[in-house]
Amino acid sequence: MKFNENIKVIGLTGMSGAGKSTACKIFEQSGFKIIDCDAVCREIVKKGKKCLDEIAEYFGQDILDYEHCLNRAAMGKLIFSDSKKRKLLNSIMYPYVSYIVICEIISSETDVLIDAPTLFESEIDSLCSCIISVVADKDILVDRIVKRDNINSEDAEKRLDSQYSAEFFISRSDHVIKNNGSHQQLVDSVKKIIHIISDNKE
Repeated sequence: MKFNENIKVIGLTGMSGAGKSTACKIFEQSGFKIIDCDAVCREIVKKGKKCLDEIAEYFGQDILDYEHCLNRAAMGKLIFSDSKKRKLLNSIMYPYVSYIVICEIISSETDVLIDAPTLFESEIDSLCSCIISVVADKDILVDRIVKRDNINSEDAEKRLDSQYSAEFFISRSDHVIKNNGSHQQLVDSVKKIIHIISDNKE
C-alpha cells in the first residue's frame, strides 16, 4: 500500500527481550512518529468498543468482567493452550488494528515507525517500505525476560518458544539488529540504521 511518498513507513519487530523498546525510543528521539500496536490492541478492546463486542460474541460473555470490560486473565487462559482460539482472536482483532494504523500513517506529517511484535502475523508488514528486526541469542533473551517480568526461566523459555525464531525474523527483514552486547552497542546499531534510512539508501 502506498502513502505520502515523502513519508517513510518503517516496521519494527523482533523477539521478546531483544530490545525493541529501546530501539523505538531512539527512533522517536530522531523525529519518527511511533505507532505502538500493543497500545492499539489495548484500546480496541476497551468497554464499549465494537471489537470487544465481536470478541464476546464469539467467545462468550465469560471473557468479560462484572463491569463488561475484557477479563484479560480469562481470555488468556482460554487461548493460551489453544492455537485455534488464539488464531480466531487474532483474526477478529487484526483488521481493527490495521485500520487504526493506516489512519495514523495517513494523518502523519513525519516519518513513521510501526512498533509491532506481531508485524508479520497481522500482515501490517505490507504497509512498510522497510522492516527492522531486533534479535538476540536465546540464553540472553531468557535472562532479560526473567529480570524484566519477574518470572522464572522456564516460563521465559515457553514464551520464546511460542514466538518466531531469530532465523524467521532475519529472513524477512531489511535490517537486523543482533542485540547480544551492551546498551551502547544497541544504541549505535539503531542510529546507524536510522542514518541509512534517512539518506534513502534502501
